Amino acid sequence: MNFKRSCLCLSAFLFLGGVQLLAEPTERVSETVPAEGCQRLDLQLDFSTGVIEVAPSDQPELVKLDIYYTPRYITYDIDKSTRGDRCLVTLESDNRRHNVDWDDSENEWTLQLSRKYPTSLEMEIAACEGHMELGGIPLTELMLDIGATDLEIEFSEPNPARLEELSVDCGASSLEIFGLANANASAMEFDVGAGSCEIDLRGDIRGEIQIQLNVGVGSMDVILSPDVALMVEGDDNWLSSIDFDDFDLRRTRRGTWVSDNFEEAENRVIITADVAMGSVTILGKR
Repeated sequence: MNFKRSCLCLSAFLFLGGVQLLAEPTERVSETVPAEGCQRLDLQLDFSTGVIEVAPSDQPELVKLDIYYTPRYITYDIDKSTRGDRCLVTLESDNRRHNVDWDDSENEWTLQLSRKYPTSLEMEIAACEGHMELGGIPLTELMLDIGATDLEIEFSEPNPARLEELSVDCGASSLEIFGLANANASAMEFDVGAGSCEIDLRGDIRGEIQIQLNVGVGSMDVILSPDVALMVEGDDNWLSSIDFDDFDLRRTRRGTWVSDNFEEAENRVIITADVAMGSVTILGKR
């Protein structure tokens, strides 16, 4: 009996030890990019696959980055160059192999961006899950190109700068953007291929916001306060649809839909929708 028990214990020990030996080693690293006299930040992020979190910070550094990853499968690179008082920072994560075993590998990024510097942010993300809090960061440009992702973006605080350009190219993805009125953008463009995108624009609209929606076979939902000054331009057909929920809009001779308060309003939203085989739904919610 004791011999059998000893054999069982030894077998279990050898099995668990083998599992440990087979597991790929991981590393945790922390990186910082100092300002060193820079007054503006141009940040380019190229992220292959994994999990990403972005948050604002009152830090003096331009960027802080914590990475938990599997070096055998994942590489990362940080590059910085300076032109006058402007810094260009490139953050890149890539796969060493095409057939990465994600059950046996990690790639988790936690990125902190300073609230102290006007920032142009360009992100290309292949496949990931993540959450990005961009509220309070003085964003002047935001360009996002995403593939097969499940991503949430939030503006919980107003942007202290004017966001001159906001461009989102959404492939076979699920994207939700909350508090977008806080982005303080003058123009937005969303290209939705086969995925789904939802943007929440409830809140204080400052000035005129022009939104271009280009939808292929996917779906686009736009949430606004029902009393917002609104004009919508676009045609639906038997392959596509543009629908309104809880909005009292009238059709004009030009073929647009407008709210009664649109002409006199200084703070207003203009939506132009180009829909191929997908759908656009504009919802009024308080």
